[in-house]
Amino acid sequence: MIQCKVLKQLENLEQQKYDDEDISDDISFLLERLGESVQDLSSFDEYSSELKSGRLEWSPVHKSEKFWRENAVRLNEKNYELLKILTKLLEVSDDPQVIAVAAHDVGEYVRHYPRGKRVIEQLGGKQLVMNHMHHEDQQVRYNALLAVQKLMVHNWEYLGKQLQSSEQPAAVTARS
Repeated sequence: MIQCKVLKQLENLEQQKYDDEDISDDISFLLERLGESVQDLSSFDEYSSELKSGRLEWSPVHKSEKFWRENAVRLNEKNYELLKILTKLLEVSDDPQVIAVAAHDVGEYVRHYPRGKRVIEQLGGKQLVMNHMHHEDQQVRYNALLAVQKLMVHNWEYLGKQLQSSEQPAAVTARS
């Protein structure tokens, strides 16, 4: 609908007066929904452009729970292109702000994408984030530590489940 320029047509229709109130309500509803879609697309496009430029800043998308919930999976597109850029920034950037934001984004990706931990490990991102836990800049250390915490929590949950499942059969055989 967005590519067909329906939004512009709806804006034109909204300017007209209608006898039927339902028509006005429907137009308003569609305008609102399409506006939200454009906003969501724009925020991901903004993030993608920022990442590709290599100049990460604390823009609102990095801190937005909604953005990560809705777009974490999109970082997997094009054979993990954006994630590869993100991990490359962790490796080569000298700018503490870029490193801090990149570490934060790795943590948010892992938190919002169920298989994110495995993907980040395969790309070498886990070790890169861990290397920054001893960085001279406090913001880098803080965000690296948070990202590692998010990476490890999945391990602890998995380990806890493994321990429970390995203990249960032993308890059953001990009672027999």
